[in-house]
Amino acid sequence: MRPQRARARLDNETVDPESIRKLVLSLFRRKHDYGNFDVGELMPELEAFGITTVKRFRRLMKKHRRSLLDEERTKMPRAETLHLLSQFDRSGIDVHSNTSWYAVVGLVRQAMEREFGWEAMMPFHVDGASNAPPAGEQDA
Repeated sequence: MRPQRARARLDNETVDPESIRKLVLSLFRRKHDYGNFDVGELMPELEAFGITTVKRFRRLMKKHRRSLLDEERTKMPRAETLHLLSQFDRSGIDVHSNTSWYAVVGLVRQAMEREFGWEAMMPFHVDGASNAPPAGEQDA
């Protein structure tokens, strides 16, 4: 049996928070690395959709890279910019050009939402990223 090449060995590694951050920052600008967001909270979400290797994660992020960057370039109304500024940290919001950008965690979640749909991501947004369905839907 032939030995695996270095790229194949890296692709077959399991996804961990450090590899998520490293891969996302290699595809997007460094300005996305702001805030104290816990990248580890993405692990159950990625595992629920079968994204366990670096290769699958890289393919997901590359597939939706252009649409995420296009969304960030769109100008927001001034009122929306001021609302975001009052609700969140100044990092990630450009008041002069009325644009905003996602942090690393937001980029991954937006890519997953584009890939699997809002309905599939809904259980993770309810109750702070728990993967259990809401209380009323367990009997269905």
